[in-house]
Amino acid sequence: MPVRKQEAHRALELLEDYHSKLVKPQDRQLRLAIERVIRIFKSRLFQALLDIQEFYELTLLDDTKSVQQKTAETIRIANKWEADNVRREIAHTEESDYRSVSNAFLQENHRKSESRNATPDSTKAYSVVLPTGEIEEKKAHVTSPEMKQPLQVNGIEGGGTDRTQGDDGYLYMTVVLSRAGGAGLGFSIAGGSDNPHVADDPHIYVTKLIPGGAAAASQLQINDAILQVNDTNVDNVTHAEAVDALKKAGNTVRLKIRRRATEDTSNVLQVTKPEESVEIELVKGGSGLGFSIAGGLGNQHIPGDNGIYVTKIMAGGAAHRDGRLRVGDKLLMVKNTSHGDVNLDNVTHEDAVAALKATGERVLLVLVPGPRHGQPSPRTSRANTPTRMTIENTETASSTANSLRREDVTDSNEESRVVELEKGPQGLGFNIVGGEDGHGIYVSFLLAGGPAERSGQLRRGDRLLAVNDVDITHATHEQAAKALKSTGQNVKLTVVYRPQEYNKFEARINELKQHHTLLRTSQKRSLYVRALFDYDPIRDDGLPSRGLPFRYGDILHVTNASDDEWWQARRLDKTDSDAIGIIPSKRRWERKQRARDRQVKFQGQGTPVSTSQSTLERKKKTLSFSRKFPFMKSREDGKSEDGSDQERQDETVLSYETVQQLTISYTRPVIILGPLKDRINDDLISEFPEKFGSCVPHTTRPRRDYEVDGRDYHFVASREQMERDIQNHLFIEAGQYNDNLYGTSVASVREVAEKGKHCILDVSGNAIKRLQVAQLYPIAIFIKPKSIESIMEMNKRMTEEQAKKTYERALKMEQEFAEYFTAVVTGDTPEEIYAKVKAVITAESGPAVWVPRREPL
Repeated sequence: MPVRKQEAHRALELLEDYHSKLVKPQDRQLRLAIERVIRIFKSRLFQALLDIQEFYELTLLDDTKSVQQKTAETIRIANKWEADNVRREIAHTEESDYRSVSNAFLQENHRKSESRNATPDSTKAYSVVLPTGEIEEKKAHVTSPEMKQPLQVNGIEGGGTDRTQGDDGYLYMTVVLSRAGGAGLGFSIAGGSDNPHVADDPHIYVTKLIPGGAAAASQLQINDAILQVNDTNVDNVTHAEAVDALKKAGNTVRLKIRRRATEDTSNVLQVTKPEESVEIELVKGGSGLGFSIAGGLGNQHIPGDNGIYVTKIMAGGAAHRDGRLRVGDKLLMVKNTSHGDVNLDNVTHEDAVAALKATGERVLLVLVPGPRHGQPSPRTSRANTPTRMTIENTETASSTANSLRREDVTDSNEESRVVELEKGPQGLGFNIVGGEDGHGIYVSFLLAGGPAERSGQLRRGDRLLAVNDVDITHATHEQAAKALKSTGQNVKLTVVYRPQEYNKFEARINELKQHHTLLRTSQKRSLYVRALFDYDPIRDDGLPSRGLPFRYGDILHVTNASDDEWWQARRLDKTDSDAIGIIPSKRRWERKQRARDRQVKFQGQGTPVSTSQSTLERKKKTLSFSRKFPFMKSREDGKSEDGSDQERQDETVLSYETVQQLTISYTRPVIILGPLKDRINDDLISEFPEKFGSCVPHTTRPRRDYEVDGRDYHFVASREQMERDIQNHLFIEAGQYNDNLYGTSVASVREVAEKGKHCILDVSGNAIKRLQVAQLYPIAIFIKPKSIESIMEMNKRMTEEQAKKTYERALKMEQEFAEYFTAVVTGDTPEEIYAKVKAVITAESGPAVWVPRREPL
């Protein structure tokens, strides 16, 4: 039976809900396993549907975009999807904090099959990932000297006669691999002209050797560049073309490769002195550590080595800004974590990730540097000028090394110099700070692989004096940025190295890379918001750096809301002083949610007609007079019978609400909404009569003999008077029963609040906003049921039909009033929910409270 899109969405929600319940220490491994499944499910199935729908809605249906723009965006996203797809087929590269489930299975099958087939012959069993995603065991035939094949030494044909040393510092050689039955070759690749693995280098690089595979038994090494597959040149081709060449190569595959001479380890007689470990300190500065790792027990990045290796440095992160950590470095220890010093020798990938996540603002790493390609070690460079060396950039290694040597002997009193750059597709490749109060303009960031870094002439800490002979010595930040943007293809910069002056600005640098231009620090928009949704950065693949998780109702201090896609923020709570990171902007979140909602609701399923009609009938009976008082109408009153309000609802996406902190002198009213509200209200008043109370309602009904005015009701003598009071917004809610008006007034609520008690209000969600207008900010708590079954479990006497209606009412209530809730509470038992409600009330009682600020985002 085909799976509908709605069901895929629901399946993911159920899986995430189950994952959120695993809070016990013994559940840790299960949590990690489920996180892997969620990641795979989202990225390969669910997210694909959302991406396609978003692409269709936001690109193809956008009338403001020209045909040329749509064509360019279509080609771009096709290249992205194509590259992602082919990488999954044969070239899975681990450059994330979480490993692929299929990759873990793959390696496990390698180990099992290798042990099962440990025979004297040269046939080894291993697994390959089929295009369908299944794992199939294959037999690969590895060439050995005893076979009637051309003589090979460690996989190099002809006894190494094809091995030559080039004048450019590279070794060129031919490696021959054999496979049988169409099996894989046992290695992964990355790169290509359409998706460079190293800066602007279009070469195809070997990124992983799979244990037990044909490549692992040869002289092929990680970081080898493949130049030719049999007779097919792959020196400057797309990733897909390289994959195709390897697929069509047949059972005997001759690879012509290029390798840096400094990386060559194929000579078994070579003895190298182990490099000493070094210790570096990284300062997160709001942008996270900014690097990815691979390796660990059961997930070796290098065959036979359980170490943890750096696989990627993210531009703009702490590692990139510091400049000392490189791809290929082996991490030995993480110091000063919340669990003390953590040794990374023979640990799992998950344990290494957990250790890095348990660090504070300053992170101490002990590591063994990887190959530096002939460049000086970072230990010999100046500590306060961590110039970034691109280890993968073969064309400028020499110039970069010379630049570093010059840097070691110069000081801050050096003369000005001229730097000539040629703009690339992403500009000049550097950011600037300064220009405030007459201070100079300084280079603060060099983009990896950009023109500035490749030149080896520009350094962080350089002060810009002129751009193409235009003096900017005393320019403002805007003037300097305009001068840089208005240049042609070739740019001449006059600069002088001033590291001491630049260090004064360093504390103010956070995320400066925004489409490769700089925003002036003083213009970064700052505000406080309350989150109206849950956010888990683990499930957001587009994060530029470390994400900040939060829950509905959390207060966030947005320190930089200048970017259209990502904001920098700090979560305000008492438990985690280091809760900082990147969050999606209002615009990004709402755009993604609208695209998802359109995709999920593609078949047009809405609220059942019967439910809508029953709601309207009930409102006609109880609030027939509401047409005279429009403010009393709930949102569903405005619906048309043909469902034309659906489009309006689809456009309403909750993201953030601007807030401000006030000090109040009254006790906040409490409104409980959702299932169990009556039981919780009663329990609060019964258990804490000194803290909770109820207010006296108003009515136009005649007083009965046993009733006391002001105790049982406030009896209003005139219906006309009460109607006027309703129209003047003196009531938070009112209704009609048996031709008599009943209502709760603002004055009655305020009377209880000023006596130091929480006024328990049994009202609808509409009353929340009216209390806010009256500056009696309530604590509004929504009890969100997990499922129909959970409702029946909490109330054994309820039938399935009754539970279904209760569940639907709760979902509808959340849709209509979620933006006014102080907190959303859920649980498995009434006792658990009651405990959480009490905790929310305690936390939100004040006197300092966060209240809505009517300011648009």
